[in-house]
Amino acid sequence: MSITAYKVEAVGHDRTGEDYGYVNIMYRYGNKQSCPRPDQCEKIEVMWADESVYGPPAPGSKVGDFIKTWLMGSWDCGVFTHREIAQRLMDTFTGLKLKELAWFENPREKTLKNGKPRAHRAKWLPEREVDLVYLYSDHYIDAREPTSAQTDFFTVTRMDAWGVSTWFMCTPEAAKKLIAMDFNNLAVQETTIVG
Repeated sequence: MSITAYKVEAVGHDRTGEDYGYVNIMYRYGNKQSCPRPDQCEKIEVMWADESVYGPPAPGSKVGDFIKTWLMGSWDCGVFTHREIAQRLMDTFTGLKLKELAWFENPREKTLKNGKPRAHRAKWLPEREVDLVYLYSDHYIDAREPTSAQTDFFTVTRMDAWGVSTWFMCTPEAAKKLIAMDFNNLAVQETTIVG
């Protein structure tokens, strides 16, 4: 079985694909495991990423409409965005929820890779303060036994040899509306997930 819908994901560049100067976000690392599913944790623990999703050089400091995640876990149920954008989307579409973020300092904010103290503010920190949240859907559809979507947004899941994989998706009608909203740093693409 399979399901075809529109995958929604943040990208770390502008619409032309030429400007990669945007901040990246990452899940907090260390002894903490990332939250298995957004609806199963109180807050999502994050910090600013000191490495670019696309490889060297480090990411830039521009803050896009949506923020690309560095090293996603297997649970890719949503996107990081500004609170006001999340609220606008929740007011427009069904199936969306938001999760608050718990921010931690990246150890590289104060220390260089060689262990020396940083003399200047890191170039990969955001140029301005931002109020971000995680926008996701807790409506799950199994790609092996797909059902019709009851909401505009949903999460497609598939169990495979690596565990559970997920995709944040929407219906064709929702995709048209979302594309017309003309957000930067967001990719909406028709995708088929084979179960």
